[in-house]
Amino acid sequence: MSVEAPGMDVHAALRNVLQQLQADPQRYRWFGVWWWPVKALLKRAGYGPDQLYMLGSYQDPETAALVPSEGLEATLRAAFEEYGSNARFGRPGGRVEGPDGELVTIYDEDAGL
Repeated sequence: MSVEAPGMDVHAALRNVLQQLQADPQRYRWFGVWWWPVKALLKRAGYGPDQLYMLGSYQDPETAALVPSEGLEATLRAAFEEYGSNARFGRPGGRVEGPDGELVTIYDEDAGL
């Protein structure tokens, strides 16, 4: 998965994600299971722990496996839709609804939140 997508300014989108998470790191959970590809894309775009402390190597393989296999733009659009939904109607304790409607807990050891 590269960081280029036709019709979407991926670099600007990732820069905005970085800025949102720098302001409030707990918001990473709002991406739900899409946090894992978003985190990978941030790292692939050249961001790391110097820009955002939680951009380490941890990945939860169980929740990452729930992400549907789609192209870059579709994955980012789904991640941003999930982010907005969880920002408006989120559940406590890092619980989010997975793609199939099941409740899962999002926890990134790198974030420590």
